[in-house]
Amino acid sequence: TITGRAAHAGATPTAYRVDAGLAAARINVRLREMVDSGGFGELRATMGVHRPHPGFVNVIPGRYVATVDMRNPDDGHMAAAEAALQRYIAELEAAAPGLSITTRRMARTEVVPFAPRVQDAVERAATARGLSNRRLFAGAGHDAQEWAHVCDAGMIFVPGEYDGISHNPREYSTSKQCGDGIDVLLDVVRALADEE
Repeated sequence: TITGRAAHAGATPTAYRVDAGLAAARINVRLREMVDSGGFGELRATMGVHRPHPGFVNVIPGRYVATVDMRNPDDGHMAAAEAALQRYIAELEAAAPGLSITTRRMARTEVVPFAPRVQDAVERAATARGLSNRRLFAGAGHDAQEWAHVCDAGMIFVPGEYDGISHNPREYSTSKQCGDGIDVLLDVVRALADEE
């Protein structure tokens, strides 16, 4: 939550503004700079929720609630990114008298590597069926990460028609793509069962 001072957009000179919306925008830009720098490994960062208050076209936001979602396949790089963001937030506050930024961690999940034998089995099954495949960092939380604490786990992603986009109305995989994924899953289950 970023707290500044709500004021009239036209009547308040720039020098007298304590703009919570501007601070939110700067944080968003800094997150992108952190990602683009490469200094934090494969960092992914998103401000997915933006709620300016009072939310009127002619009022400088006096309060701004936003979320920051950062993900990284490397826990060390993740910790460094979190620390860098907190330092930047402190710099923003110091540079803007009257601005206050409070943060609250909503969740933190350590990286959960999938079992190499499962990854190998998926790769072998897809290759045997003549399907293109590659290993990737999913970056998303799934049930498989919870199962990985109990047993060997892995995931199979199928291609999408629109560059693999997800959480978007354009997300779509054909029946054939889904069927290929099911065939690979069946082959993996059989292969792993034969190992036991």
